[in-house]
Amino acid sequence: MRHIPDLGRISEAVAESFGVRHVYGETIERDGVLVVPAARVWSSGGAGAGGPELGAGPAAPEGPADRAELGAGAEPDVPADGGGGGVGFGRMAEPAGAFVVDERGVRWVPAVNVNRIVLGGQVAFVLAAAVVGWAVAHRRRG
Repeated sequence: MRHIPDLGRISEAVAESFGVRHVYGETIERDGVLVVPAARVWSSGGAGAGGPELGAGPAAPEGPADRAELGAGAEPDVPADGGGGGVGFGRMAEPAGAFVVDERGVRWVPAVNVNRIVLGGQVAFVLAAAVVGWAVAHRRRG
């Protein structure tokens, strides 16, 4: 017996998982200042299913003589056991910043990812060192 996923239920769950509440956090008020945190949200999903292939089942002819009767390269039309399917869904979020509402108005304050800045600096340093090393090595040869 084949199990077919309930696509309606899956679609409902996916639709419920998207929305403004996943991008904007709870509003925080302190000393007359409102802060509305925001995030970048990425989502991805997929589904797949497969059934039995013909010619791979337990009743398929196994001996060379039986296969020879079918003709060269032919496979018997015997269904295999099994089959299945699955659904996957993933989401990732990171802080983007916050809207700050105070007596001066509304302004956007971006979240600063210090780790990303440091990593970028390290990559730039390694690339610069490699270029300088290459230039020095080729200058000595020439």
